[in-house]
Amino acid sequence: MNNTKKCEYCGKEININYTICPFCGGRLSEAVKSIQPVCPRCKVSLKTTVSNGEEYHICPLCGGMWLDKAAFRRATSEYNVYRNENIKDEYKKEPIKDTIEYIPCVRCGKLMNRKNFSRISGVMIDECGRHGVWLDNSELEKIRHFIADGGLEKAQDREIERNRIKIEEVAADVEHTAFVQKVLHFWNFKRWLFGG
Repeated sequence: MNNTKKCEYCGKEININYTICPFCGGRLSEAVKSIQPVCPRCKVSLKTTVSNGEEYHICPLCGGMWLDKAAFRRATSEYNVYRNENIKDEYKKEPIKDTIEYIPCVRCGKLMNRKNFSRISGVMIDECGRHGVWLDNSELEKIRHFIADGGLEKAQDREIERNRIKIEEVAADVEHTAFVQKVLHFWNFKRWLFGG
């Protein structure tokens, strides 16, 4: 069984699971399975829909949708969200459901990670780091609403505040350590014991 492949940039043999070549740093293209995408919840074939030049794969039963990484990035970019004039009222965060169910990626079949979009939105998305994002019914609209209501700025403000507190804690630790070193140096026990 061959567990290596050739890097498409430098030609060296590397592990088949690598996405970045350890020798040259080139990002390797991955051949996505050319299978009909299936809903990870309902197990039915997804219907492909094109809207505003973007391709979405939508489940006809539950309304969930698969977005490849680039399509998700564009759908949730501030530029695209702010162009939408339909979002007017204030975003209301819903409580996160207690039940956690991990679902497989539409492209590779591996279990996806669950994460709170932008850490504070309250919208739990299922993400495959290599291929894309699964959104349950209406989650894309909730994410876009969160962004339109300034949610990304709020998340950035929280991150800045968290970093400021950590920097203050580190500064206090450094100051305390410097003080202890000065005290130890001042009260050099050899000098004290031998009177020198």
